[in-house]
Amino acid sequence: MPDPAPEPPGATAPVAVVTAAADGIGRATALAFGQAGYRVVAVDVDEAGARTTVAELVALPGTPPAEVAVADVTDEAAVASLAAAVRERTGTVAALVNVVGGSRPGLTAVQLPLDEWNRLLALNLTSTFLMCRAFIPLLEANRGGTIVNVSSGAGIDGMRANPAYCAAKAGVIALTRALAIDHMAAGVRVNCVAPGPIRTPLMQRNRTPEEITAMGRGVLAGRIGEPDEIAQTILWLSSPRSSYVVGQTIEVDGGRGAPV
Repeated sequence: MPDPAPEPPGATAPVAVVTAAADGIGRATALAFGQAGYRVVAVDVDEAGARTTVAELVALPGTPPAEVAVADVTDEAAVASLAAAVRERTGTVAALVNVVGGSRPGLTAVQLPLDEWNRLLALNLTSTFLMCRAFIPLLEANRGGTIVNVSSGAGIDGMRANPAYCAAKAGVIALTRALAIDHMAAGVRVNCVAPGPIRTPLMQRNRTPEEITAMGRGVLAGRIGEPDEIAQTILWLSSPRSSYVVGQTIEVDGGRGAPV
């Protein structure tokens, strides 16, 4: 009997599904997981951006294969199709990272149209719920795994003229805790990261350079953060080194300013 054909390189690597992988925190997270030996599924509606991230990944020496998955994670049917495709290709998932989110500050609750409220809740909170619901069975099939949800300091402290974003990101924190309570017994460890001011494309679209500099001056670190600093926290929360951290929200915000 001939020897079985060898598995392709990286076929046995643990699988990490990362949303919003085209840029910002999602891109940095996908790169960090690939460098740590994960087979990354880079999910985004921006196919070109996700392909750029994957190209960066496969160019790194020693990283397992990576692939693009184009999906709108605010859409229930799209998320179900994504989970089915990942199950067919990989069988199980070891880590899920929900990075998708966004905001458009400038309107108070009195000024905010209902359709914009609904859009921001779908983008920031419902997407996380849909992805967790679809992928927890794959994590359980892996005999355990991790979920890291990305919230925001705005979900803890609030922020001016951004009520839907604040509410949605607070919801991500509460959802994280609920998921940890319900699924830790099956080996699915769920945590959350709440970034402070981070130099992402979203921030650079929403804020002027002067505003960004001022935000950096308002924290003890004296600067805004970089996407890789959030990615490294996410990677730690997805590793055995954080095995006793369950249901927590870790603020990565440069340290709040000293009281006056």
